[in-house]
Amino acid sequence: MIPQGRPTMTEDDIATTVGLPVHTWRRRHGAALRARVPVVNPGERLRLYDKEQVRASLKGKSWPPGANDADQGTATEDDGKPWPTAVPPGEEHPDDLLTDKETANVLGVGDSTVRAYATTGYLPTGTERHGRTWWPRHSAEARREAGDQRHHNPGRQPGDPRNRAPRPRHDPRITEIAELTTRAPLTTADVVQRYEVSERTAQRLLASARNPDENQ
Repeated sequence: MIPQGRPTMTEDDIATTVGLPVHTWRRRHGAALRARVPVVNPGERLRLYDKEQVRASLKGKSWPPGANDADQGTATEDDGKPWPTAVPPGEEHPDDLLTDKETANVLGVGDSTVRAYATTGYLPTGTERHGRTWWPRHSAEARREAGDQRHHNPGRQPGDPRNRAPRPRHDPRITEIAELTTRAPLTTADVVQRYEVSERTAQRLLASARNPDENQ
């Protein structure tokens, strides 16, 4: 979940901010930041951090700001302790952005069904953040309470993209990975983090990027 009104950053974003390749940033600074700044989406492959907290950490400041400093918009020096989450656990807002899994939990269906609903118009198409699609909490709750209760009988409907036979196609991730490896080496862990795939899929993508002739 991305809490309402709280911009977030990935580790790629943080590395770009400090001017380092992401694998270098992780090796030098990743453990220290993870020990201090909590993720906003525990349990997800793609780690997201509250942008305000990241900025405070990069400046060596503490969070939340001290009572006296808060009025001036500044933060006190970092005390070295793990920080609380920017939004208290369990606090919800209608404009929170939910993943497909979280939206599926609201509707009581599978996450692949949520993606199919968005394609057929049963759900809004969602909004793109960090290379994935998110749905506002209020959209999921409105669909749950609506008169059309298809999600209680989630069989494949006309127009469902899952009805189409799969078509072989070139995976654009292979081209992107091949280009990235010309700038800096990529590991399996880097590909897992960047594309939110399994380790096995990451290894396949890396192998394909290294042998482009086999993908023609």
